[in-house]
Amino acid sequence: MKNKVLIIDDDYSVREFYKTFLVENGYEVLTAEDGNEGYEVFKNNKPDLILLDISMPQKNGLDVLREIREVDEDIPVFLLTAYEEHKRNFASLYADEYFVKTKKPSLILERMKKAIERRKAKIKN
Repeated sequence: MKNKVLIIDDDYSVREFYKTFLVENGYEVLTAEDGNEGYEVFKNNKPDLILLDISMPQKNGLDVLREIREVDEDIPVFLLTAYEEHKRNFASLYADEYFVKTKKPSLILERMKKAIERRKAKIKN
């Protein structure tokens, strides 16, 4: 069974970049173009991990993250940002990782695998 990843990002090219990369690496990928849609897809599909853009119109990634954590404290959530300085500003939030968009997708993939493995081991126990 493939691991399921949800990508929530208002930028179509970013969603497609990560979707293509993850599908090529054996993941099932769901996408959402804004925070409201992303939260609904999360609730209805129970992904194994979420890639979440911070800056989105209507409902930003931080609001979505808070809503997700109310439902599931343990799902791995990786915040994505277009700005390096955002990574430092969000270090205290309830996300598992922080990445600048499209930098080192292989590093993101490696950390995703580990985060999903940890979650599955925790659920098993």
